[in-house]
Amino acid sequence: MMRITSVNDLPVSCMERTLIDITIRPYYAGGTAKVLEAYQKMLPTISIESLIEILDKLDFIYPYHQSIGWYLSKTGANDKMLKWFINKKKNIDFYLDYNMKDPLYDKTWKLFYPAKLK
Repeated sequence: MMRITSVNDLPVSCMERTLIDITIRPYYAGGTAKVLEAYQKMLPTISIESLIEILDKLDFIYPYHQSIGWYLSKTGANDKMLKWFINKKKNIDFYLDYNMKDPLYDKTWKLFYPAKLK
């Protein structure tokens, strides 16, 4: 369940929702390398179940689960954590970010990603 908390009397979302948001728009977090860093730092503290629940609730048209699964796999998530992301349909090749020059391709995730993240 998405948790809303308050900081200085302002409502803020949970870390799982923040990771989804910066996966969708890496530019807002400083780029894909910063997003990867955020996943690395937050993996021990986030709830994969909450992440999945939020993704299901948001019901995106685009396959952001491929990007999230890729980030999780690059940051040490185990097979149990990745199971839902791996088993979810991957009907199209997707891109981790916009305007990438000479991206690499990960066939497991059907995802193009910046070479600098290899």
